[in-house]
Amino acid sequence: MGKSVAATSSTTSGSIVAVAALIGVFATTPGQTVGVSAFVDPIASDLGLGRTHVLVLYSAGTFLGILTAPFVGRLIDRFGPRRLIVPAVAAVAAACGVMSLAGDAWSLGFGFLVLRAAAIAGLSLVTMQMVNLWFDRFRGRVTALAMMGLALGGLVIPPLIEPIIQGPGWRTAYIVQAAGVLAIMLPVGLAFYRNKPEQYGAARDFGRALAGTTAMPAIGFTLAQSLRTNAFWYFSALTVLSNGVGTALMLDHVRAMAEAGVARDSAIHLLGAMTTVQAIATLCSGSLIDRFGARPVGLLGLGLLGFSVTCLWINPLLAGGLAYAMTLGAMIGTLQIVYSAGLAESFGLTHLGTIRGTLFVVGVSGAAAGPLAFLWSPVAAYAIFLGIAAVAATLGLVGMRFGAKGT
Repeated sequence: MGKSVAATSSTTSGSIVAVAALIGVFATTPGQTVGVSAFVDPIASDLGLGRTHVLVLYSAGTFLGILTAPFVGRLIDRFGPRRLIVPAVAAVAAACGVMSLAGDAWSLGFGFLVLRAAAIAGLSLVTMQMVNLWFDRFRGRVTALAMMGLALGGLVIPPLIEPIIQGPGWRTAYIVQAAGVLAIMLPVGLAFYRNKPEQYGAARDFGRALAGTTAMPAIGFTLAQSLRTNAFWYFSALTVLSNGVGTALMLDHVRAMAEAGVARDSAIHLLGAMTTVQAIATLCSGSLIDRFGARPVGLLGLGLLGFSVTCLWINPLLAGGLAYAMTLGAMIGTLQIVYSAGLAESFGLTHLGTIRGTLFVVGVSGAAAGPLAFLWSPVAAYAIFLGIAAVAATLGLVGMRFGAKGT
């Protein structure tokens, strides 16, 4: 009877953590690109700045803001997600408040910095570390579920906030978002965010074991130890490619399609197809990772990347552009989950916050650098992307060949 009660408690607690993580990722929407995009033109008009100027400030704020991630990761390792969730939520709300007060380029740049730091290096990092602490064999699937909060935020927040932007104004819209984050996340964080399951008499993975599997060995690599492994550089390459190639190709999408003879409205529809496939790939890749491990699924993502870039380079109109767009979306969805789940699989949980924080900086650097390749030429950019993908695939194959965790 006692064992049954414990299993039920673990199932309930695991389910609560999974849903709380989905809500937590959803609450990062004000600091995600999809949440900022609707504000760019109103802010530019109100402050007398060019749209390009605002985007440059956003890029700079993103890079500088994400530099706080290693520090936040160390705090998570020391104190746990539960003790940090209230400061993380308060920081996102305060950052929205700072954005509402922006009056010139300098204050706007500072607003972007604190907004990206609070949402991406703060609330998102705290939330995903909680998932890693609570799930092992189900980590891929629950990570995928949590990451669906990004898609949900993109579907819900912009349509809700647009009437406020067009009515009372963008400053009021940021105040409303600050209040919304507090109203949603303070109760959820205080009630449902958890540290390690052992502290609550619960077990990982809903208290269930999957048939035919054995428990993963306890590993706890430090950042210094992880830097000496093949796995660290493999996952570094994956996050650079996911962020860099994804950002670069999406920013260049309309131009590339126009050059191929595709009308602007058709190109926008292709973006919709890309986003839809990305969401499907996110869910599917979670299950694949739980079954086969992160490294081989990462190789699948690299194959999708190679096909998408090659298709765009040689025949962008294959299947009306759908071949390129859908494989790009599948690549982004797959590699995002591989990176999120693969670090815990390879390095353990003890210092995972610090390691994830460091990889956050690497990934955002890729997002900042990826579009710069197009300043040379699109062909050069495609060649660079495929070259990095080849290096990443080699690292993945070598790691699988010599096989132990952390190698």
